[in-house]
Amino acid sequence: MERVSDIRMVKMISLWRLCATVPALVLSAGIGYCEEGGAHLIFSESVPAGQSVTQPLSVAEGAYVRGRLDSLGHTFDLVMGDAQTPELRQLLTNNTGSGQFHFVAPSDTITFVVRNNSDVAFTPELEIERIVTPSEMTGETLSYTSPEIAKLAKELAQGGTTDAFWEARAKAGTPMIEPTKAEGQVLVTYLWRGATKNVRLWGGPASDHTWMTQLADSDVWYVTFEMPDTARMSYGMAPDVPQFEGGERENRVALLATLQADPLNKTPIYSDATDKWAQRSMLEGENAPIQPGMTRAENSADEVPKGTITPKILISETQPKRHVDYYRPAGFDPSRPDTVLLVMFDGPAYQTERAPVPAILDRLIATKQLPQVVVALIDPVDSDQRGVDLTCNPAFMDTLAHDWLPQIEAEFGKTFAPSQRVVSGSSYGGLASACMVHRHSDLFVNAVVLSGSFWWGPEGYDGQGMPYMSALWADYTPPNVRIWMSAGLYEAGRAPGLVSIFETTRHLRDVMQLKGVADVTYREYAGGHDYLVWRGALAEGLLHLFGTN
Repeated sequence: MERVSDIRMVKMISLWRLCATVPALVLSAGIGYCEEGGAHLIFSESVPAGQSVTQPLSVAEGAYVRGRLDSLGHTFDLVMGDAQTPELRQLLTNNTGSGQFHFVAPSDTITFVVRNNSDVAFTPELEIERIVTPSEMTGETLSYTSPEIAKLAKELAQGGTTDAFWEARAKAGTPMIEPTKAEGQVLVTYLWRGATKNVRLWGGPASDHTWMTQLADSDVWYVTFEMPDTARMSYGMAPDVPQFEGGERENRVALLATLQADPLNKTPIYSDATDKWAQRSMLEGENAPIQPGMTRAENSADEVPKGTITPKILISETQPKRHVDYYRPAGFDPSRPDTVLLVMFDGPAYQTERAPVPAILDRLIATKQLPQVVVALIDPVDSDQRGVDLTCNPAFMDTLAHDWLPQIEAEFGKTFAPSQRVVSGSSYGGLASACMVHRHSDLFVNAVVLSGSFWWGPEGYDGQGMPYMSALWADYTPPNVRIWMSAGLYEAGRAPGLVSIFETTRHLRDVMQLKGVADVTYREYAGGHDYLVWRGALAEGLLHLFGTN
C-alpha cells in the first residue's frame, strides 16, 4: 500500500474517557472491561486530504477490542500496529462511512493509523465499543435458556453443590417445566444426573436425538426447549453412549445400548417392564389435549365392561399366513346396523400400555360416545415384511380386500357396508390406509391416517417435487371417501431440504380439498412420531367419523 505523509497527532487518551462507566479502570494491568453498549470516543480531529493521523491506545496485551470508525461519508483506511510493527493489521480498507473492527491486542500499547483516502479533509470519530481483558475472558460463552439452570450455574461458580437442585427435581419430577413470557409456551429442560462421558436424549421435541450439555464439571446434564404447553410425547435417556470408529448410523444406533427411562420422571411408560432399559418416560404439558378414552397420565382402565380379544390366522393363496387379533366389545350384538368395523395395521403395537386400543374402545362404547366397534388388529410379521406390505403394495391391498376382508367379516358374523368400514394405521400404516381407500373405495370409505409416511415414493418415481401420494390423489380422487388425518409438529425433517411427514401430510390435505374429497379433516398435535399421540388421534378420528354426539 502506498504510504502517505503522517501528521503525528499523538494524544494518549485518559482512562476515564475510554470507560467512564468503570471507575479507576486500569486496562494496562489486565483488569476490568468496557461494558457492552457503552461506546467511548477516543479520537475526533481533522485529517487533511491524502494524509494520515496516529492514535495510540493503552490496553492489556491479549485483550479483545471492538470499535468503530465513522468518516461521515469519506473514504479511509484504518490500520492497527504496535511498537515493533507499526502496520501490523489492516482493520478497514478503503471504507466509506462507518465501519466496525475487532482484534486481540498484540501488546500493551497499540496504535491506530487513520488514512484519509479522499480529496478533502474530514474529521473521523474513532470509538472503542468494548474491551475485555484476559482475566475477564471465560472461554466458551455460555447462556442458559432456563432460569433455574442459570441460577444453578451461578451457585456452582461460587462453590455451591447440586444437592438442593436434585432434591427439588426428585420432588417435582422431570422434565423441569418453567414459564415463559410467550402465551401458551413453556421451557422444558430434560435432566440427567451423573453420567461421565455424554448423555443423549431420545425422543422429545428435536428432530434428531439431541446431545445434552454438562453443566460445568457437575453431575448435571441438561438440554432446554421452548415448547407449547399442549405437548405430549414419549422420551428416554441414553447416558454414556459408546462412541467409536465407525459409520454415522452405527454410532447413532449405539444409544440403544444404554437407552432407558428418566429415573425422576413420574409418568413412566411400560411401568411394569422387567428393567429400566425396557421403560420409557412421558412428557405431558399442563394443557395437553384430553385423549378420549384415556385418563390424563395413566392407562388404568375405568370400571367399564371389557371386551374380548380372540387371536386367529388370516390365510391367502398370495400372502403368507398372518396373525390377527379380533376385538369384540362387551355384549357384542352382530345384528346392530350401526356397528363399525375397524381394520388396524400394526395390531400388536395398538394393544400395549402406550396405545391400548381395546381399553380405549371399552370406555368410548360404554359411555355411548361411539356405537359398537369391532376391530381386526393385523400383525405386520416383522419390520422387513411391514416395509414391503404397507408401502402402497397393490398385492397386499388386494389380498386384504378380496381374501382377508371376507374372513374378518365371517369372524364377526356380519357383512359391513363400505360406509361402516374404516382402515387405520400410523407411519407406514397411515400410508397404507390412504392407499387402501384410494384403491378400494368400493369397500372402504373411511380412513384414520396417523402420521402417514407420505414422504415415501416407489422406486424410480420422479414427481418433480410432488409427493407420490399427493400425485396419486391429484390424478384420481375416489368419490364419497372420508379421511381424517393427523401429524405432529415435531415430525419435520431432520435437516433442511428433507421431505417430512409434517409437510407432506399438509400437502396431501390441500390436494384432497382441492380435488373435492367429501370429508377431509386434518389435525396437528404438539408431539412427534409417537404412539402417545396416535392413541388419542385414533380416538378423535373415530369420534369424528362415527361419534354418536
